[in-house]
Amino acid sequence: MTGNGAAGTRRGRASLSRRGWLGVIPWALLIVASIVLMARGLWISTFIGYIAVPGLEEDARVGGLYLLGGSAASLVAAFWSFQRGHPHWVTACVAAPAVLIGGVALVQPHSLLRHIVAAVALPGAVAGLIGGLLDRGYRRTR
Repeated sequence: MTGNGAAGTRRGRASLSRRGWLGVIPWALLIVASIVLMARGLWISTFIGYIAVPGLEEDARVGGLYLLGGSAASLVAAFWSFQRGHPHWVTACVAAPAVLIGGVALVQPHSLLRHIVAAVALPGAVAGLIGGLLDRGYRRTR
């Protein structure tokens, strides 16, 4: 059989086959860990403006570390999503928290702008997670 029939093609890609659940579960757990780290970092570092109180400065520093850790996990999950062959919107949604929240946390570490951006980025990451679970990605068979 040459593979020219409809059974040999999936979505117009003759040499691709669907990946299984085994690879998508660690990817999904990485996204959940990223969301949890970012939510924890936002919770710890919540205060308006800059106040010269040592306890609040320490909370802002620790919260920033959580945010950067969550951003790193989000970037790794986005790269992994790209490698797995997910649709580009899934990869973009998974990378959104790293770009938006992590970027704002680096540029303005003591502002509420990162909390405002989180209202868009974290639901976007959840949408990317759901999209990636529904479309588990593709791999080359030849």
